[in-house]
Amino acid sequence: MIATRPRLVLLLLVVAAVGTHAEWKDCSTGPTVFKVSDVTLDPNPVKPGDLAKFVIQAESSKELRGGSVQMIVHYAGMPIWTQMDNLCDKADCPVKQGPTQVRYSQLFPGITPPGSYTVTLDGHAGAEQLFCVTVPFQVVPPQAADVAAGWEAALGEAARQQALTTHRKRLAA
Repeated sequence: MIATRPRLVLLLLVVAAVGTHAEWKDCSTGPTVFKVSDVTLDPNPVKPGDLAKFVIQAESSKELRGGSVQMIVHYAGMPIWTQMDNLCDKADCPVKQGPTQVRYSQLFPGITPPGSYTVTLDGHAGAEQLFCVTVPFQVVPPQAADVAAGWEAALGEAARQQALTTHRKRLAA
């Protein structure tokens, strides 16, 4: 049993590092090139100031040299952010037939209100739909400790900058 404990700890660390399985729904309107098998979100839940990473695991039925991915973020049922990106910025191109990943990162500003959100990621190559997933997720308020740590880091950096400025002025005098 002792020999397996380090393996279990390592497995738990790997699972924690790759993101949290997210609930998702297929929103495709017909046949797609990618068969989506899973979507992960890290961190989950998201806090204001976090860089949220969505990873779509899929199987591509053919090789692709390009395409586009549209991201739409909804808050309280209203679209609040839309952006269009090149598929090759989000996946390894050319996309080979077989297993593939689409990786999407989105920074949530520090002023992001807590609540229920959804993100829709819709991929196309011309008129052909590659995939479409809708992922509901929560943005939670930062904990007091997170806020304190952020202020401590910001104040520490400000003090360091002030000390450097003072030192430079003394050297110049």
